[in-house]
Amino acid sequence: MIRLLFEFSAGRYHATPWGHHVNEGLVEWPPSPWRIIRALLATGYTKLGWLQAPDDMRRLVEAFAASEPVYRLPRATTGHTRHYMPVRGLRKTGVQETSKVIDAFVVPDGPLVVEWPVAEDSLPRNLLEKLLDRLGYLGRAESRVRARLAGESESLPDFVVSTQRGNVDDDPVRLLAPVSAAIYADWRRGSQDAPEDLLAALQIDTKTLQNEGWNIPPGARESVYWRPAHALVQVFAPGWSHGAGADRNDTALFALSTDKKRDVLPLMERALPTMALFRRAVLSSIGDEQQRGACPELTGKDREGRPLKCKHQHAHFIPLSLDSQAPRRIDHVLVYAPMGFGPLAERGLRRLRRTRAKGMDDIAVTLIGIGKKEAFRIGGADPVHELGSSTAWVSRTPFVPPRFLKLRGKDSLEGQVRAELLRRGFPDAAVSPAVAAPIDATEAGRTAIWFRRFVRTKQGNGGVPPAGLFHITLTFDRPIRGPVCLGWGCHFGLGLFVPADGRAP
Repeated sequence: MIRLLFEFSAGRYHATPWGHHVNEGLVEWPPSPWRIIRALLATGYTKLGWLQAPDDMRRLVEAFAASEPVYRLPRATTGHTRHYMPVRGLRKTGVQETSKVIDAFVVPDGPLVVEWPVAEDSLPRNLLEKLLDRLGYLGRAESRVRARLAGESESLPDFVVSTQRGNVDDDPVRLLAPVSAAIYADWRRGSQDAPEDLLAALQIDTKTLQNEGWNIPPGARESVYWRPAHALVQVFAPGWSHGAGADRNDTALFALSTDKKRDVLPLMERALPTMALFRRAVLSSIGDEQQRGACPELTGKDREGRPLKCKHQHAHFIPLSLDSQAPRRIDHVLVYAPMGFGPLAERGLRRLRRTRAKGMDDIAVTLIGIGKKEAFRIGGADPVHELGSSTAWVSRTPFVPPRFLKLRGKDSLEGQVRAELLRRGFPDAAVSPAVAAPIDATEAGRTAIWFRRFVRTKQGNGGVPPAGLFHITLTFDRPIRGPVCLGWGCHFGLGLFVPADGRAP
């Protein structure tokens, strides 16, 4: 057995899995055997001055292709940055047109070890050491590495990733790997247009693959590896945990993206059906277990299918618009469950990759992080105003009374708002809630007109919504912290409030 050790000197690893778009926010972790072998080949041409690969390199490639490696992963977290790349043309306002690109990466807490089950005496060790010593990066060029052969006595990282499933919670990871030289030779007899041998196939560039219509590189196959659930943890800030009760994580933040040539992100007016479909996608990623009542924090029901008695402690799916250039598009989703996420819920949230909306069947979902609500209040360059603190809160989405409205008493608009605050543990409003009329020549009045466009139905048996879509301003005698979600449909984006000094337009 031979062990390759990779240390990421820049602290990050960037690589997009084969067959995925960069804006899906996925990272190929661990790096595929195909990627590692191609990196060694590229190093020979760029650093050792090859004009063609020597026979020793052919021996090395064929030895690696004949077996499947086992990975030893360090504990790692994920993150991403968003870049707004300038493109040709201007908006109607004269502002430069931009295209958003998501750059996802892994931050490993230590070196990566790849164990290849090949005999050392069958490999050209001197050549392999030269290639590893001169290897500059693995994945994209930002992924600077220092590589070497690891000794037998060196300590190994914690998590083992192989083609054998070790635990029921392990996550499947599809990695591109080369077939053996013998299998390739047999296959090529029926594909004369393919490269002459496996070594030549590994050297085809992406442009040639696209021009010749290959949907997967010749000589490549997909191999399913099983990664431990906690080997790659999405966290927003230090202090994450996997405990229960008060130690549970209660908040998850997701970014949405689409191919802008075909689709745009859903409008905020469709918050209710869009969030309902998002919840359905999360539950689908869990599978049959959630149908047996094992995930009440996401379903809001116990094992007998009855609504939970702890009112409004289950998940709220909150639509966010953090892009100031498109303030009425849903580009992020915040999932907040005051009762906390159990292991099954966290697993489902981490596995979520896609959702849909009306007219859009393929919206990529990127998990930014899971943690405690307090860790998300700052939100980096894009503050999450819905989690802010203020004495005055205004409607971001319309408030819909949960019961039929009456002029006076507990079922009046004011009575229902105060009752909603009480049920969620908020202090009573210091003054009567201010209701904006659509005829008001103010910002609140213009927003009240916009509220008329909000959808109040969702797919499935969503019930009959009460009448009324109201723009309300709440004032308290002391600052309160968000999120503030009140009224009918508050678990799916309606009745959402933001601080008056940080509201979205």
